[in-house]
Amino acid sequence: MRLFQPTQAQLAAMVNAMGAVVSAGGQVRPIPVELASIQAIQRHLLAQATPMPASGGPLPQDLAAVIQDPAHRRLTVQLLVILAVVGRRVRADKTAVVVEAAKRLGIEERGVTLLQRASQGQFKRIAMTLMKGFVDWWSPSGKAGLGDWARFLWWMMPQLHGAGTARRHAELAARYAALGALPEGTFGRALHAFYADNDISLPGQPKSVPWVMHEVYHVLSEYGVKLEAEMLLTAFVGGSLGENCMDQIMFGLLSYQTGSPLIGGVVAEGLLDPDSYFAAMARGAAMTANVVQGWDLWAVAGMDLQELRALYGILPISEHERAVVGGYNGLLTGPGHSTPSDWPGIGQDFALHQAA
Repeated sequence: MRLFQPTQAQLAAMVNAMGAVVSAGGQVRPIPVELASIQAIQRHLLAQATPMPASGGPLPQDLAAVIQDPAHRRLTVQLLVILAVVGRRVRADKTAVVVEAAKRLGIEERGVTLLQRASQGQFKRIAMTLMKGFVDWWSPSGKAGLGDWARFLWWMMPQLHGAGTARRHAELAARYAALGALPEGTFGRALHAFYADNDISLPGQPKSVPWVMHEVYHVLSEYGVKLEAEMLLTAFVGGSLGENCMDQIMFGLLSYQTGSPLIGGVVAEGLLDPDSYFAAMARGAAMTANVVQGWDLWAVAGMDLQELRALYGILPISEHERAVVGGYNGLLTGPGHSTPSDWPGIGQDFALHQAA
């Protein structure tokens, strides 16, 4: 997700567009979580110390004239998609405002397609779209073939795994197990502890999966495993990604804010805390490293965790976020614990980064 600090004219157009979405073009009264989200978006994603109030009404006529840069237009559409979901019910009238905004801005955005499907209750179709995006990413060629799908589906059914899998992957399992012998405070030791503390099989062990990205993001971000923390993690990961950022963001919002059944597993409703959520997204967007593609875990496993976070531009979580995270405190104490007092605030850091 590519953030920018808008001019006052751009900010006014964006905020008016946000107001148009949450009010369905002036037809309904926005609810508190929507208005709080517009404020939090401005503080954390648009670097505004004093957010502009939003009012309901139609889309601003000057939206396309004021916001011309393609990257700025895309971010605007992405934010409008998010606002159409935060109210817990994905309404067709609010979705229509987002679709119209994307049309005016000339942006084809994956998130808009997911939003439209959500407003129509097409959750199985959304799940297949998200799964395809993941398998495309996982494929060495970047575009999934039959072999990639077969491997993915096999790994997603751990009941098929057993002693034979463990024997074939004994070397891989041993390599991950060795992370537990690294010094306290290192990234690799914290990653191993995350697996152990949460009773997750290491890659190569029976009932395991071969990727570690989800757990890596947990460790780097400091978000635990409570559902509220998992939702913050989807915001963080989405913020750190490029073209497919809305896959993560929409998955989190639909699963933990609207209670929509996308895949097997736990869903919840109404878990969004706007300030923590958009702060998490800003933390992800500020991240300077791509730990998805071309990244070597083993090259940094022995590195001090705090130093690695600083190297990657990952800001410490705020005390407010820390209160929301709850659940898993194994990464929040000891040598791996970040110290927010030593860092500038999220919005301030973003502004400084932009000025550099």
